[in-house]
Amino acid sequence: MSKKALTLTQTAVLLALIVVIEYLMVGPQYILIKGSIVNLILVVATLLVGLPTGILISIFTPLLAVVTGHLAMPVLAPVVAIGNLVFVILWWLIVRHVKVNQSLMSYVTATIVSSLAKFAFLYLAVGWYILPVMLKGIVAKKPQIKVALLAQFGMPQLITAVIGGVIAMLILPRLAKAIQTIAKN
Repeated sequence: MSKKALTLTQTAVLLALIVVIEYLMVGPQYILIKGSIVNLILVVATLLVGLPTGILISIFTPLLAVVTGHLAMPVLAPVVAIGNLVFVILWWLIVRHVKVNQSLMSYVTATIVSSLAKFAFLYLAVGWYILPVMLKGIVAKKPQIKVALLAQFGMPQLITAVIGGVIAMLILPRLAKAIQTIAKN
C-alpha cells in the first residue's frame, strides 16, 4: 500500500470514528467519555498519521458537533476548533522536539502541557470573550447560560484532555508497530 493511500485510509477511519462517537454518545452523561475519546483520536491522528490529519480532525470535530446539535451555539465551534488545534500542535511539537523522540517523558510532557493549554484557552476564550462580547445579550436574559458554559469549558476540558493523553501514551507504541506492519505488506 502506498504511503498516500495509507494516510488517506487512516484519516478516513479516524474521521469515521469521530462521526460514530458523535452519534452514539448523546447527552451530558457521556461528556467525559466522549471528550476523552475525541482527544485520544486527536493525538493518534497527529502522531501516527501526521499533523495535517490532526489539524483536519481538530476542525472537523466541532463542525460535526454543530451539525448534530451537540454544540448548541455555533459561535463556539471556532473556539473549540482552536482549542483542539492548540492541543494537537503542542503534542506534535513536544513529541517531535524533545531530546529523546517519542519517549515516555515526551508523552508525559505533551499530555500535561497540551492539556493545560487547551483548558486555559477554552476557559479564557469563553469567559473573557464569548460570554461578555458575543453572547452578552443572551447572558443578560439567561444568566444560567454563563454558569453552564463556564462549567462545560472548564474542568471537563482539562480532565478529558489528560485522559485522552494518558490513553494515547499507553496505546501509541502498539499502534505504531501495527501500522508499520501494515505499511510493509
